[in-house]
Amino acid sequence: MRYPSTEKRAAIAALMLAIAAAGTAIAGVKVQSQSEPNFAFASLKTWAWNPSGPGDFKVWVSSNSDPAPLKKQFEPVILQAVDEQLGKKKFMRMDGKPDFFVTYYVLITLGMDSQQLGQFLPNLAEWGVPPFTAPTTSLKIYPEGNLVVDIAAGSTEHVVWRGVAQSEIDLDRSDAERVKRLREAVKDLLEKFPPKK
Repeated sequence: MRYPSTEKRAAIAALMLAIAAAGTAIAGVKVQSQSEPNFAFASLKTWAWNPSGPGDFKVWVSSNSDPAPLKKQFEPVILQAVDEQLGKKKFMRMDGKPDFFVTYYVLITLGMDSQQLGQFLPNLAEWGVPPFTAPTTSLKIYPEGNLVVDIAAGSTEHVVWRGVAQSEIDLDRSDAERVKRLREAVKDLLEKFPPKK
């Protein structure tokens, strides 16, 4: 996968997340990953953060959303957690020209879950039920957090692995609980890297 710019990579990541989340109710943290099929992951030994910046926060909840306070609060948590997890896998962080670069994105959007009258009836329900417009009987709108971690080899543009952790944001959680959950999301993500054949 090759992307010409950081902005385009973030936009594509957001689109992928929207597609993955369509029609799915989120319970807990959902983790998934994609990788370049023929890439030799065994050759990777050293890593560094993207020299253009380790990552970014995007908040698309309202026109007044400001990601700066969230980035200031939670970026250090992400950086430390990634460093710890890659260290446990014996990847060595270095300056200069590493084997791979790491970039993270945090995307916060509004998620939605709805139900319609009759949606759980059997497939052939129209045989015994007169046609009717199915009104919405349940609608839930909630903030949704998405953490994307990209692994790029050779150059920052050549992404060979991408992990995505997605979860509903519980507004009643304390900051300490959010930090714990974020660290767990990073751990669960990087358990999938490098991909097993």
